[in-house]
Amino acid sequence: MYILHIMIVVVQLILAVGLILIIAIQTTKSEQSGSGMGWGTIGGQATSSVHKFGLDAQLTRITTWIACSFFVLSFFGAWLEAYLKGH
Repeated sequence: MYILHIMIVVVQLILAVGLILIIAIQTTKSEQSGSGMGWGTIGGQATSSVHKFGLDAQLTRITTWIACSFFVLSFFGAWLEAYLKGH
């Protein structure tokens, strides 16, 4: 059971880093509307190729799946840790 807990923590770390990276490459709402100063999430203006292929919608979908997976693993990991402490 401890190996399962360690595996959950490792997958959580991978998902957390992936979530940070995927959020960092997305464009901000002010960039999309054109009303902002043009600064991206990483500190620069996003390239126009992001809008050409509908990548914003795909990144949003991927972000949602990664975030949901992270939260489910967090709840399961907390339950598993409480179970292991009880036994």
